[in-house]
Amino acid sequence: MERVKKFDKNVGYDMKTTKNLLLKAVALTAATSASMTSGQTVLEEIIVTAQKREQSLQDAPLAVTAFGAKDVAQRGIYNVQDIGLFVPNVQVAPNPGGATSATFAIRGSTTINPAITWEATVGMYLDGVFIGKNLGGIFDVADLERVEVLRGPQGTLYGKNTIAGAINLITRKPGEEFDAYVEVGAGNFGSQMLRARVDTGASGTVGEGLGSVRASLAYSSRERDGFYDNVSLDPTFGNNPFVGATSSTELASLDTDAFRLDVIADVTDTFSVRYNYNESNADNLPNMGQVTNVDPGVYGFFGLGDFAGLHALYLTDGNGRADEISNDYAIEEVSETKGHSLTMTWDLGDATLTSITARRDLDWKDQLDIDGTNMDLFHSARYASYEQFSQELQLSGSSDSMNYVAGLYYFTEEGDIYNPISFFGLFGSPTDNNEYGLDNRSFAIYGQADWVMPSLPELTMTAGLRYTSEDKDQYIIHPNASTGGVGAFDVSADDSWSNVTGTLIASYAFSDESTGYAKISQGWKAGGFNGEAPTAEAFFDSFDPEEVLAFEVGYKARLADDRVEINAAAFWNDISDMQFSVFLEGSGGAASTVDNAGAATIKGIEVELAAQLTDAIKLSANLGTLDAEYDEFIELGVDVKDSKDFPYAPETTASVALDWSMASGPWGRIDTHIDWNYKDDYVVYANQDQNVSGQIASYDVVNARVTWSEISLGDSTQLQVSAWGKNIFDEEYRENTIPFGLWTISYWGAPATYGVDAKISF
Repeated sequence: MERVKKFDKNVGYDMKTTKNLLLKAVALTAATSASMTSGQTVLEEIIVTAQKREQSLQDAPLAVTAFGAKDVAQRGIYNVQDIGLFVPNVQVAPNPGGATSATFAIRGSTTINPAITWEATVGMYLDGVFIGKNLGGIFDVADLERVEVLRGPQGTLYGKNTIAGAINLITRKPGEEFDAYVEVGAGNFGSQMLRARVDTGASGTVGEGLGSVRASLAYSSRERDGFYDNVSLDPTFGNNPFVGATSSTELASLDTDAFRLDVIADVTDTFSVRYNYNESNADNLPNMGQVTNVDPGVYGFFGLGDFAGLHALYLTDGNGRADEISNDYAIEEVSETKGHSLTMTWDLGDATLTSITARRDLDWKDQLDIDGTNMDLFHSARYASYEQFSQELQLSGSSDSMNYVAGLYYFTEEGDIYNPISFFGLFGSPTDNNEYGLDNRSFAIYGQADWVMPSLPELTMTAGLRYTSEDKDQYIIHPNASTGGVGAFDVSADDSWSNVTGTLIASYAFSDESTGYAKISQGWKAGGFNGEAPTAEAFFDSFDPEEVLAFEVGYKARLADDRVEINAAAFWNDISDMQFSVFLEGSGGAASTVDNAGAATIKGIEVELAAQLTDAIKLSANLGTLDAEYDEFIELGVDVKDSKDFPYAPETTASVALDWSMASGPWGRIDTHIDWNYKDDYVVYANQDQNVSGQIASYDVVNARVTWSEISLGDSTQLQVSAWGKNIFDEEYRENTIPFGLWTISYWGAPATYGVDAKISF
């Protein structure tokens, strides 16, 4: 692996890599056209709900990537983390030390720390239900059928916390006929997998009793030993008096399960009810925190002298993943999520009225060692309890020349966190027993309509507006003096914000196969308070709402008799009062706050290609480019934009996938899938000094799967066997870092994993 390249903000936008990849994409497209045969196999049409109604992916005038059921299976997608490699200009970085929370970034917009007191930048939805926080946002979904990633502001139809985009997770609905399957798997690192589903089929008659009722039960479970050995290490061979016992024998283990109950009752011809219960639980050991930098000068400044030398003995190569580490407080990461939703639908003839009532509960905790040693330097814990309730009323309809959707939305959330932090406990420093929480409410009214001009039916105009109001009530309790000399405090505050966002789209059908569109949209994210602040002053130093005005032009086409699909978009986002999180190393141990950067401009290009080269071979590819810069970054009244980095904004992302139906016959069918995924260099923090030892170097990951399916076992029973591998070349790449000033901790992506799955369908 190459050494990390030096990041220099004074260098202009480097187009070299982008141009090379674009040239390859052009060559690939030319080769695709030249290799087309007269076969009859066409690309599958994917139906999405990106505009709150079902429509073809190619008819939706916005940038959206969708994975159907087959794509979900071939790529091994269990949760939102698994999609981060496959979508242009999208980053999903697990929280340092964890696997159930993540930083989500789309088109360079992000909220770095997935804290419970801050708003997300990317909205996430499960079967139409908004998930309020990214904390605990990585959870397995039983029987996930489709994933939609909407890029760009979705402020009109989706509203809250979709300033960068939205992610829709859609599960499989109960079927009309009895159906069932059981799937088991095993792999390296002691991995085990179990998935099962049963459909009851429809019973009863519409109009009698409860009418026609159908239900499904789905379950999934994954277990895996840790990737890294946590050893009892004393590099001084008994001369270090500060060495403590390790917390466990391994790190980065996995133990998760998910359950889903889905019931649909067609009570009458015009009224139906759907109840959905979903549950996901994870009981993991934290990821490995590895020392990649120690600053002896800073230690000397604090009068710790040769102690830096002891710490430095744990130092590993910053560009290499260690197989062994020694942590004394890496104990657990537990996430328990439960969700209920009730969807009632009335068919009113020319319109449909839908009510979605939902509640979600999250219990989450972690205990992390964040110094990379088995000395009591820095460790923290978080115990979170969170619940949310939402109610949405939606009216949608259509006529010969118009489609429309309008709605009312109410959302409330409550959460509390207990957050003890110990910094230099081996020197007798007290633990900071912080508590903080929230009680927030949100209300919105929205509407959007598509109008086809009678005199020019090729042109469709779309317009929409959304009014949103947010009320926030937050508190923080800091009961004792911290290691940083901060006194005790107990404070609370409340405030409210409101805004109107709009969308305007002009879509033109050049033919039945191709469409172009131009879009102007707005996004908005409410202000708030710094619920994790190390001081009362920082808590009351609230941050303002963030706003974005986005311009986008796009082109969508299905060519060569539906065997080639091209989707392209170019965008320009003007952001004002951009919210960003600041990591305050050494302030009361460690803390983060949110501030407003001022103004920023993000522009880029996204190209997605799918081609059925032959009846047996399908090629998919995408390319994303980003050019992100601050127009203004005010600190203490001074514009410091030239000294700031733009986090989570790699200049180039790319992905190529090949699906090959190798052979078929009475004995079954053999399919092969392989994908290559690339991410350019990027940084994690805005402050340049924090990125010196923590830049994420460019990396590429290759995954593969071979499936033997349609093996008849008699009657309607079939067997399917798959062999798969992820990161098959064992690429070593960083996912996240924490720069403490005294030292830097790095967290690494998963090593090569592989296994075999077997599925029986009845």
